Formats: sequence, C-alpha cells, structure tokens
Amino acid sequence: AYDYPTGRLVDEAGIEIMVGAQVIAAIPKVDGEYDLEKLSEYLTEIKREYPAKDDASVLLEPDIEYDHLIDVMDAVRSTELRQGDAVTRAALFTAISIGDAP
Repeated sequence: AYDYPTGRLVDEAGIEIMVGAQVIAAIPKVDGEYDLEKLSEYLTEIKREYPAKDDASVLLEPDIEYDHLIDVMDAVRSTELRQGDAVTRAALFTAISIGDAP
C-alpha cells in the first residue's frame, strides 16, 4: 500500500484524495469544473503532514480529457503562497506517477 497521497479523477463526481487505501476527501465538481483550488488546499495540508514525501499518484478514469490531467498535475506539483502583495510558488508533490483508476 502507498504511504503517500494518491489522487483519482472521477469523471462524473470530481476528485478523490487518498492516503494509502483510505479516501480522505472527495472534491465534487463546481459548475461542471474540477475544483482545483480546493484540491490545492487539501494537498497543502497533506504536505504539512508528510513534509518529506515528494511522490504522489494521479489515477484516471478512462474518459478524462488530457487538459484535466495537466491541470490536476499542476495542482499536485505546486501551490501559490501569498504574503501581502507577494506571490510565490511552493513545491508540494513533485514526483508524480500516472495510472488508470481501478
């Protein structure tokens, strides 16, 4: 079993976030779009719990469009941090594996 975050895109529902075999969050689509902001918030919290982990998996349902995969991978890889007017990028899980959802 994995001891790092695994995400799975589910076409009709949205995105599930798993740690190991446990689903810890299900992020529904908003107005037909994946909620990448909410995904980023969850992943930022998970990174705080697993600061030494750099790897994550993105598991896809068969009909997911390539553009959605790229958007999710970008959210998994890094997040924006804002301090006042300054915006910087912080690495989250930079070693991303891709596979088919079971």
